[in-house]
Amino acid sequence: MTLESAALPASVYRASGPWSQVYLDISVDTADPPSVNEERRISATDRLAAAGAPQADVDAVAEAMATADPAGGERCLFVLVHDGEVVVQALLPGRATEPEFVAYRPVPDLVPLLEHRPGDFAHVVVETARDGGEIRLYRLDETEPVVDEEHQGRTDTLHKIRRGGGWRHHRLQNHTEEIWRRTQAELATTIDRVVHEHRPRLLTIAGDIRARQLLEGELSAESRAILTVVPVDTHADGASSEALDEHLDNEIARILADDKKAVLDLLALHEGRGDNRVESTLGGVVHALASAQVETLLIDAERLREHELLALATEPWVAAAPEDALGAEVLDRVPAPVALSRAAVLTDATVLFTDSREAPDAQDDVSGSLPSGVAAVLRWRTGPPVPGEE
Repeated sequence: MTLESAALPASVYRASGPWSQVYLDISVDTADPPSVNEERRISATDRLAAAGAPQADVDAVAEAMATADPAGGERCLFVLVHDGEVVVQALLPGRATEPEFVAYRPVPDLVPLLEHRPGDFAHVVVETARDGGEIRLYRLDETEPVVDEEHQGRTDTLHKIRRGGGWRHHRLQNHTEEIWRRTQAELATTIDRVVHEHRPRLLTIAGDIRARQLLEGELSAESRAILTVVPVDTHADGASSEALDEHLDNEIARILADDKKAVLDLLALHEGRGDNRVESTLGGVVHALASAQVETLLIDAERLREHELLALATEPWVAAAPEDALGAEVLDRVPAPVALSRAAVLTDATVLFTDSREAPDAQDDVSGSLPSGVAAVLRWRTGPPVPGEE
């Protein structure tokens, strides 16, 4: 099965099922015995087989779990399989955002994937050295980089600079420094092009300290506006990517938290105006999604978990009851977060998730902000014009 990786959630939602799925917290604790991952794999595949999944799916999930390496820290594994082929295999940062599950079902549940990895979020990672660097652009809904480029600068006239003085030493030092600068300038040109073409939300640079300094000075204003620097040389002997990975997780979480706050502020603004540009009831949001009217959807999955809706094979994609399906085939009755997020993705709406279980002082705390567990900013307003508004 071939799916368009640039729009993976939508491609999956449009494809026919059934689907085998695993979503598990596979965080590694130093106290865990070596056999813990094997026990998880056996348990998951046994449960999947019991749910009715074909053996080809079970084998594919087993292989995906056997090759998943959390590399320490808190990680979740998300695996989606169709007809024995792994469609998604992703290690997601942090603890589980949803209850863990192993399932075989007609409609895939991509809520954990959407929570961890919003599909429109792209970021660039640069690992630089004095003689060149590597540029990789990732989207959070894909496991492989969208862009992977390597730049090699001049090394033919570089020599090791020894301690000492005199004009020969200073001339060699200046010559070497100029070659380093030119190399980083060429690397910066490529980075600026990638940033301009793909509009990432974050640019992260790691590597040799002098190379980092020179590279920062050569970047465009557009690139510097999204720049963060990790003070670690990932190519040094004995170095690991742990500090870089942790930095990326924290920065992405910060940006997503800011996004949620901005949407909540926008909801409050429109509600305060009474301009009919928001829906804040479950029924109203379902109707707006069925009309492809939703621009941004905000979901508190914890509050909605006990509610169910109908997932439809074609437009209007979601309904509360069979009589609202407008003749579309009903695929399954699914948890409301699954049906709502699926309809939003299929109508090109932005989907963000909040969590009412967050601590009161958390950045993205929305306790009390979504009393019905869902809200939407609309593309156009409903009802009669508001007095004083054009």
